Amino acid sequence: MEANRFHGTRCISCGELFSDGDDIVVCPECGTPYHRECYQKEGSCINIALHESGQSWQPVTEDAPQADADDSSGKIRCMRCGEENEPDTLMCVKCGLPLHLDNHTERPFNDNYKPGQGRTVPQGDNEGQGGVNGSGMPFPGTITLDKNSEIDGIKIEEYACYIKSNPLYFIQNFFRFFKLKTKVSFNFGALFFPEVYMLYRKMYKWGILMLIITFLLSIPSFMYYGTQDVMGYRFIKNASFVDDRTFEIIARATNYALWGIKLLLGFLSNYLYYNSVRKNIRRIKEENPDDTQAKQIMALSGGVSWPAVIMGYTAMFAMFTGLMMIVNSILK
Repeated sequence: MEANRFHGTRCISCGELFSDGDDIVVCPECGTPYHRECYQKEGSCINIALHESGQSWQPVTEDAPQADADDSSGKIRCMRCGEENEPDTLMCVKCGLPLHLDNHTERPFNDNYKPGQGRTVPQGDNEGQGGVNGSGMPFPGTITLDKNSEIDGIKIEEYACYIKSNPLYFIQNFFRFFKLKTKVSFNFGALFFPEVYMLYRKMYKWGILMLIITFLLSIPSFMYYGTQDVMGYRFIKNASFVDDRTFEIIARATNYALWGIKLLLGFLSNYLYYNSVRKNIRRIKEENPDDTQAKQIMALSGGVSWPAVIMGYTAMFAMFTGLMMIVNSILK
């Protein structure tokens, strides 16, 4: 794009004057120009005042590269919206931009994040190139993350190395947990099979705990259905007490309690996994200062475990089979 039409105006991201030959892109909505590198760093147009007012960007040229454009009356012209402000004004009265802003201050990758503003876009080897359209300009409202961006002091590359399976889904949730200080996100698998899901994701302590809780709270229901005829056979015999009203209330109460716990874990399992992943990655990095070796161990320690799922199902089957044998021997 030709830079002549913007010569003498400033990029509102870095505050530098445009020069002939600069690689310049403009916001498709308001027309605000940026250095391409600045636009990609911001992730979207930051000229919020124009977007809210529906107006278009107008050039404000300068004869000298001074930080704030002063007119002949001594007023300070805002480099974002062009509003003229009194000399002793600290913030633009129209758009709120600091008039004496140090425009070279580094902006963290997630400073502009707001709930619902856009999706995080973790990058692979092509750093800074994701989340862009065909012209190389980021989509408005998109936060561009690369593999070296950090969530709570841990690089996205390290999270992905540990998670292995479906990293994009979890990294998006991890970013929300860290930035918004929330603990809630929905996980369908954890809702119906929390014990199996936790074993699958190598959260062994939580998985074993849920196996025990599920078994204990399922005993009344198992006893009730075990006394029913299934293809002419009863798994539990001579258990007349099952027909008692009190036992029915107990069975319903424990069933509701179990589903209450499952519902809770359906919304909290991702956060529990976030804590588990952070803890394990930090431990691995402390024990292995060499980055290459640490990543190799992360890849081995993380991921998913189908053997743990099989062992969990086997243990559950063994517990209920043992319960059936014990009850039948007692009621014989």
